[in-house]
Amino acid sequence: MVFRKRANQNTTSAIRETDGIIQARNVVKTYDTGNARLHALKGIDFAVKRGEMVAVMGPSGCGKTTLLNCLSGLDDIDEGTIWIEGEDLATMGDKKRTNY
Repeated sequence: MVFRKRANQNTTSAIRETDGIIQARNVVKTYDTGNARLHALKGIDFAVKRGEMVAVMGPSGCGKTTLLNCLSGLDDIDEGTIWIEGEDLATMGDKKRTNY
């Protein structure tokens, strides 16, 4: 489950609805557990707009940490695409990943 709350828009810089800072499309992540394949993330789609605050919530083992590891580039995804400020995370170098 993802809970979203729009940040206070009374700031010095205007927040535009089209500013998607993080986007994920059809993200899939699996782990081999020896004799089985575990689907940690399956078909995840979302966008976080500039100025939005997002909380990722759910029960233990539902994929919260896996999602955050994939968004940060610490873990590679098996399928789909993650964009950070319009750039594909899969093609982003390590140095650039550390900037966000």
